[in-house]
Amino acid sequence: MSLGYAGRAVLIDSDDRAALYAYECENWNRKNDAPKLDGEIYIEFEPIASARKIVRTKRYPQGIPLSGMAENVDFYELVEAGSLAVHNCSNATHCDPNGIDIQAFSLISKIAYHIQADGVFPEKVCYAK
Repeated sequence: MSLGYAGRAVLIDSDDRAALYAYECENWNRKNDAPKLDGEIYIEFEPIASARKIVRTKRYPQGIPLSGMAENVDFYELVEAGSLAVHNCSNATHCDPNGIDIQAFSLISKIAYHIQADGVFPEKVCYAK
């Protein structure tokens, strides 16, 4: 069963240290939902990549694989440090107390996972709940 929320982010520009994504979110529970790819996510590579502590074991000499989500990343701390910024899309339905689109955090966590797992910015990410 779906909650009726979805979103996607597409890489617009990046260098070795930061990336800019365009994102949109959908709410299938609203009539006349019209998502637009007009939100922006700015994210820096180093704070997320360095947050992962690789634990090597006999079974996993390269390190224990990630469990599907980024490890040791505090997104609000990154926002305060300026390493993460969100310009909400026009279709944002719920915002946190800081005014950041809640659905953007689902996309940000997927971007962070790929940074830690693959060591690169992903070209695109999406989710459906």
